[in-house]
Amino acid sequence: MGNKEIAVVTGANKGLGFETCRQLKELDMQVILTGREEAKVKKAAGLLSKEGSSVSGAVLDVLDTASISRFAEELRAKWGVIDVLVNNAGISISGRFDGPSARLTVETNFFGPLRVTDALSPLMQKGSRIVMVSSGMGQLSCLSHELRRRFESPNLTRDGIIELMQEFVRSAGDGTYSGKGWPSSAYSVSKAGLNMLTRILSKELSPKGIIVNAVHPGWVRTDMGGASAPLDVRSGAKGIVWAATLPPHAPGGGFFHDGKPMQW
Repeated sequence: MGNKEIAVVTGANKGLGFETCRQLKELDMQVILTGREEAKVKKAAGLLSKEGSSVSGAVLDVLDTASISRFAEELRAKWGVIDVLVNNAGISISGRFDGPSARLTVETNFFGPLRVTDALSPLMQKGSRIVMVSSGMGQLSCLSHELRRRFESPNLTRDGIIELMQEFVRSAGDGTYSGKGWPSSAYSVSKAGLNMLTRILSKELSPKGIIVNAVHPGWVRTDMGGASAPLDVRSGAKGIVWAATLPPHAPGGGFFHDGKPMQW
């Protein structure tokens, strides 16, 4: 067990996260499957552990800073280091668009991965990989020309992308979002923000040799993707696993689908 790479997957008790854990386990990694609800996490980890002991479950709520801190300390105490972090936890609220739904979506899909990465990256070393599970719906074409210019700026900082996300939430709350160039899709904006965050975190962590990339898994048949999606979860998880198993010195700060670069 000591020679196995250790992988953490968030939002992993079902769907793409669960299948990602399965595929990483098949590659002989020690997998830590996480989710918000202990009973669901235990059940999912148990299903994958029937063939061995290389999957364990842990409670992690990406919206709860105390939960993130506890999890990071548990990891440090038990494993010392981790080699892979897959930020998979995410939501899409259909049927409504308002301030509260925009805030919850951005908190989960953007700030969740940011906080988890900040907490766990100190446990990572040269050659470790971080994967942001994003979406083609987060491509910058969803934004106005002016907003796209701000997002694409090579000078965009961590504070800058945080401010953009907060601007969106405020404008969704007061109804001014359309006039300011935002779409009526909190999911799209949260994933556009996550993609830009990927670039920024890659710059921040590359001196440590940590590789950070975003992946569009495609339209997958999950609770979020729906029954009419063309891809099964095994196909959708392949691109995530590809990014999670890149060799040292592989490029970071990119956006990929099936291992091929995508436009931001």
